[in-house]
Amino acid sequence: MFAKLIVTACLCAIIAFAFACGINTVSREELEAVKPGAILTYRYRKSDNKEWFYSDKITRIDGDTIYYNASKNESTKGSDARIKEFDTTQELSIKKEVLLKYADEQGEEKKKIIWIE
Repeated sequence: MFAKLIVTACLCAIIAFAFACGINTVSREELEAVKPGAILTYRYRKSDNKEWFYSDKITRIDGDTIYYNASKNESTKGSDARIKEFDTTQELSIKKEVLLKYADEQGEEKKKIIWIE
């Protein structure tokens, strides 16, 4: 009886862990559907091995080019409101095909878009 309880608890923990790992992910389909006004939040690792966050706000889309304002700040907390303060003095751009790569971790920093608002 006790062994069944332990096995059940372990299975529940494994299932919960599997669902939790998918919480901070954005699919390629979601990235393909971004619209002006959307805020993309990125997670990445610096050489100190801490996770850092920043955001980009999409200003417009012209063909396969996405224009955006970058956040003025980065933070070790994804919920930090300062990462949603954008530099509106310059508009940056990225090709849609490059943006779509960030549905998966990229490069040494393991940079990835974790949510869209």
